[in-house]
Amino acid sequence: MTTHALPHAPVNARSVLLPYVVILVLAMAAIQAVIALAGGDITLLAGILTALVAAGITVWSWRNYRTLTKIRFGAAVAHTLAFVTVTASFNLHAVIRTLSLGAADGAAAQEFLSTPWFGATLVMSAAWGAGLLIHLAGVVLGRGWED
Repeated sequence: MTTHALPHAPVNARSVLLPYVVILVLAMAAIQAVIALAGGDITLLAGILTALVAAGITVWSWRNYRTLTKIRFGAAVAHTLAFVTVTASFNLHAVIRTLSLGAADGAAAQEFLSTPWFGATLVMSAAWGAGLLIHLAGVVLGRGWED
């Protein structure tokens, strides 16, 4: 008796990653709206909401890891989408806030170097970016596969 295994259905990267990035963009837009409604200040609520997004990213990545390993560079793309969406939302908000404050009297520099905006823009981008770089280098060495 010969047993033939059925072929596995291919994993569609778009069906896995597109809903993920759409939800991330909506979540970060909501967080930026909360910050704007708080007068542009990064409050404890904004920090908690950002932590909830981070927890959501972690849970989603854990639950979808097996699927992501079937997509070449899948986990790395998911990591990159999270990095870009979260950090770009804070940096874009910071740019808009800087332009609204003006640069003539140094208010913008004071605002971003002595408030939580410093951590939300520069520190988060640098630390997460270094981790992403290590992840991407590892995936390149693995030729796009992480399993």
